Amino acid sequence: MTSPTNPASPFPSSAAGTPAPGYPMPPASGPAPEPKRSWFARHKILTGIGAFVAVGIVASALNGGGGAGSSNAAATSPAAQSIASIASQATAGQDSAAAPNPQQQTQNDDASKADAGKADTGKTGSGPSFHGKQSSDVVGNAGDTIDDDGIQVTATAVSAGDATLGPTACSTITITNGSKNTLDVNALDFTLQDPAGAISNSGFMGSSNHLSASKLIAGGSVSGDVCFDADVSAGGQYVLLYKPTLSLFGHRRAWINNL
Repeated sequence: MTSPTNPASPFPSSAAGTPAPGYPMPPASGPAPEPKRSWFARHKILTGIGAFVAVGIVASALNGGGGAGSSNAAATSPAAQSIASIASQATAGQDSAAAPNPQQQTQNDDASKADAGKADTGKTGSGPSFHGKQSSDVVGNAGDTIDDDGIQVTATAVSAGDATLGPTACSTITITNGSKNTLDVNALDFTLQDPAGAISNSGFMGSSNHLSASKLIAGGSVSGDVCFDADVSAGGQYVLLYKPTLSLFGHRRAWINNL
């Protein structure tokens, strides 16, 4: 008697449920096992972070080796264009400041003409040069008003004075005390240097209106002539010098006379 055969199975089986000799083992019944997922699928967050870092490294490497292309991109970036625009505006402002305004230049010229009769006393050693000039001298031309420490002194051009007792040279002096202190005035504070470099003291001949010795209070003014025993008829450069003997302050003033 033969063993019964399971009509639903293509494999003959024995009574024990095992396949007959010569037939393979039938597949196991039940659901198929779920396939095992990869490491990346099981760790999505770490995978995303790693991808972000990798992209950053690649981008950094590309930027570092961009060469001329990277330089051109940086030069044409909005930030670079903004900096270039600011630099251009600053340069334009400097050029505008350096360019003289014709109207302002005219005003400056007019002011210079108005001050032509007043020596620049802001700096020692200023003004024209002459033989024997000292570094601290404040120099002007004949007829100039020299203001030093508030003391304003005007000296007219040297000219021939009264020659009854011999040739003389005189200049009319006006002194205004613009300082806060009392000023001692004396004709002996003036000397005259001739073209040869000899310096003469003032005398009492040559004029009837000599500068008198006096004291000037603040705001006071005095005028008179200072004369010297000198013959200026031959011409040349004569320098009138003024240095108050009793004053501890102020500089020596000089007026150049080219006769």
